[in-house]
Amino acid sequence: MGRYRLRWAGLGVAIAVTGCLSQIATPEVTAQAEEIYATHRDEFNELATTAIADLQQSGESQLRLPDRPFYDSAWVAETLNGDAIAIDFVIEAFYVPLVYVSTDDPRDVHDTCSNGGQVVKQLEPHWYICQRDGN
Repeated sequence: MGRYRLRWAGLGVAIAVTGCLSQIATPEVTAQAEEIYATHRDEFNELATTAIADLQQSGESQLRLPDRPFYDSAWVAETLNGDAIAIDFVIEAFYVPLVYVSTDDPRDVHDTCSNGGQVVKQLEPHWYICQRDGN
């Protein structure tokens, strides 16, 4: 009986470690987001333009974007200070989104690209891969 408890305890540690690692912007996770962006660049730019217009016309502070096969989820929202509009595309890892920033200033996107989050890589003007704050 004792050795089975040890195996279950080891499984818990493995799950905890795996969960922690999935939140880190590893080179593989970053490369995957960059590759998906490069492959679907025109579609991402069209989605950004449409999403910003839809948000401004809706009077809402955020909207979910339509599902697409090249990302898991996406939403557009006004930033906390209201100075920018940000669009988060979750490619594979929630904590490492592809982010469009209308002002091209990632400091406007709190908890994702600044103030706890950080820019991992700028792909081109307005487009960033960020490390979201895990707290």
